[in-house]
Amino acid sequence: MKKLIVGSILVLSEISFAKCIPPYEYVPFEGKAARPNRDGYVTLGNYARISPDGRYVLRSFSGDHLSSVTLMELRKSENGQKTAVAHETDFNNEAFPVQGSWRFLVDLDGSHYKVSDLLRDGKDAKKQFRGGVTGFYTTAAEMKSSNGEIKIRSLSWPNQHSNNGDQGVGELFNKILTVKQDGSGKYKVVKEEGAFRMCRNLRSSEGSIYSLPMVAPGGEEFAAMPQNPKGSQPSIRIYKFGANNEDCQMVENLNVPASKVIFGFPQREGGKAPLVFFSSSYQGSRPVNGIHYYDRDLKKIFFISDISKELSADSFPGMTKDGRVIYGAKWRDCAGSNCQEKTGYIIADPYQSADMKAFKAQNSAVVKNLKQCITEEEVRETERAQDEFYGVQREQPSESKGGTK
Repeated sequence: MKKLIVGSILVLSEISFAKCIPPYEYVPFEGKAARPNRDGYVTLGNYARISPDGRYVLRSFSGDHLSSVTLMELRKSENGQKTAVAHETDFNNEAFPVQGSWRFLVDLDGSHYKVSDLLRDGKDAKKQFRGGVTGFYTTAAEMKSSNGEIKIRSLSWPNQHSNNGDQGVGELFNKILTVKQDGSGKYKVVKEEGAFRMCRNLRSSEGSIYSLPMVAPGGEEFAAMPQNPKGSQPSIRIYKFGANNEDCQMVENLNVPASKVIFGFPQREGGKAPLVFFSSSYQGSRPVNGIHYYDRDLKKIFFISDISKELSADSFPGMTKDGRVIYGAKWRDCAGSNCQEKTGYIIADPYQSADMKAFKAQNSAVVKNLKQCITEEEVRETERAQDEFYGVQREQPSESKGGTK
């Protein structure tokens, strides 16, 4: 009995002393990324995509001093503070990751690259293979697979070559790639399926024209906005891919004026993946603009931006596997009357946001499965697990050929 009591005390002690990450952490650009452009402003970049462990951000339109697309690395500097350093690539604007795993990053022509190759070789990195949907603002995810195969679903950005002002609005289609490693360790395409024309089974209710598609990690769901839904206003909705890769099942209507929603990862056993997006709402009677978090199990939207700072957030947040929300922003660091604008990334713990804390305090029975915070150990475990997908050895030096200071 004595051993049992001692063991219980140790378990409780570990839980009690688990250290929470900060509610908000500000990570400024460093090196070339922090240099002002000819217009005097530092470029935040567009279409940021956040890696599952929060260590990397793929961004387009990277400014005057860098390649068009950069892989930003969030790392600790010599003084122990986190900064964001740019690795240059040979990608074209609107390059995208294979979400869920981030095993590959993809150029507009469908060329797939390993993260480790880009970190080591920068613009000289060699592609692994080519395939899938190509063109402006594609979105992709790694699906469940077996027998050493990797399946990747890519989803189109409709009417990608339109010059009529309706770019990004049209019918959706998807393709599925199956890839395997050969004897040398290089990945090769062994099968390509599609293009599958989508959602024709929903034309009577949703119409056939969509915008703002985004696929979920795992490739089983996607978000999009039907332009001509019957009997309702256009709004972001969540759909499930049918078994034939063509049919769609509408599973949720957000009814919010979001410009784009990005899927996170389920944060509880059997739960649904939450969503993050930039939108407007109210905190009490106060109008706010910023990053919002939608818990699909609770059917509740939380405002998670830092209301204590003057900041301008990017419309492309992302979520890590452990639940952190990361987004690009400009903010002001003020000392007295001296305010300096900084550009970089904000790492937020949604569980420690004022909005979610207030909701938990008032609804203890409903939210008993919500965490109090994300812990440092959870972050470390997420990083350790993700290295397998990157093909990166953690012991390697942080400087690389592709990095720019």
